[in-house]
Order: sequence, then structure tokens, then C-alpha cells
Amino acid sequence: LWPKKGITVFVHGFLTVDGKKISKTVGNVIDPKELVQKYGTDAVRYYLLKEISPFEDGDFSYEKFEQVYNSDLANGLGNFAARVLALGEKAGDIKTLKDSQAKLILLKAGATKVFVEKTLEELRFNEAIGAKAIGGLISFGDAYVNNEKPWELGKEQVIGNSLLILEQVAGLLKPFLPEAAEKILACMEVTGSNTLKAKKCPPLFPRIEPHI
Repeated sequence: LWPKKGITVFVHGFLTVDGKKISKTVGNVIDPKELVQKYGTDAVRYYLLKEISPFEDGDFSYEKFEQVYNSDLANGLGNFAARVLALGEKAGDIKTLKDSQAKLILLKAGATKVFVEKTLEELRFNEAIGAKAIGGLISFGDAYVNNEKPWELGKEQVIGNSLLILEQVAGLLKPFLPEAAEKILACMEVTGSNTLKAKKCPPLFPRIEPHI
């Protein structure tokens, strides 16, 4: 997934805080250890990969960080995983069949993987996890759940397909958000031929309440 051996890569990026150069005199130095301790490793990784280009200057602010965290992680990935896993747990043992929808899901996930691999080779991390790739697959999953209404009776296959989307998302997220990806996958278990179970897991990214 990374640049091939023998290729030299020059990466540049200068980080500012609230539009100002980082300076001890100004007092705007960001302690990465404190940031990770407060928000978690995956959340910090996500923001830096998505919002800070390795080729251009980037800016950091706590306000923007929390906006991205809530929109993409709490309301996006976290909410989608929570919805699907809760439906899976309630359904019990789920018989999964490769119906036409499942085949389309795998095709879409496969195309996303190809795009992600290409962007990783070119170090375009923000595009790999953005709306055109993994972020788009999460949005596709949300739309699928909303449209197909798997909470209605007789929708076991839809629940299975929803879990399939989540599984594909988690697999693609491993290089970027390894902790969240492993937590998601740990909540799904294949129990037999074409049968799986799911369980709810603790919130991946609890929503950050705005400062008053």
C-alpha cells in the first residue's frame, strides 16, 4: 500500500494553530500527548490524515478538530456502526446469502479498495478516507439502512447486508483507524456456513458536547 522501494518521496507540510505560527512565546503549542489522551489515538490520526496535507501547509484548531470529530467520527462512522451492530444483536443468528444487493455491495467495496490503494501510493491520505472513498462507503451504508429499513420484520437479509458493508468499511479503515476497526470486527462473528452473529459494542467515538 505504500510507495515502492527505490522511490524517494519528499513530503512537506507546516502546521499552524488558529492561523498563527506555532510558538512558545505566543503560547499556542499543541501537546500531541494531551490531544491523544483527551480524544484518543484514532481521532487524532483521523484529523491529521484528513485535514493536514503532507504536501501543503495545514492549520489546527480545537474548534475545527471537534467539528470534524463529531461530524465524521461520532455522527458518521460511530453512529453507523452502532446502528448496524444493534440491529445485528437483536436479530440473533443471521443467515447471509449473496443476493443481488450483497453482490453490488462487494463491487462497490472492491472499487473503493482500488481507489484507496492508489491514493495511498500517492500519499493522498485525505482522499483515501474522504467522501470519494471510505467516507463515501460509510454514507452509502447509512443510506442503505435508511432506505431498506432493516428494523422491519422479515428483513434479516438486509441486516446481513448492512453488516457486510460495516465489515468492508472496517477492513479498509485498518491502516488509518486500527483501534476502531478492530473493535468493529470484534463485534461480528461467523458462527457457521452463511451464518453470523453481531453484538453491540461501546460507542467508538462519543460525541463531544460544544463548549458553553
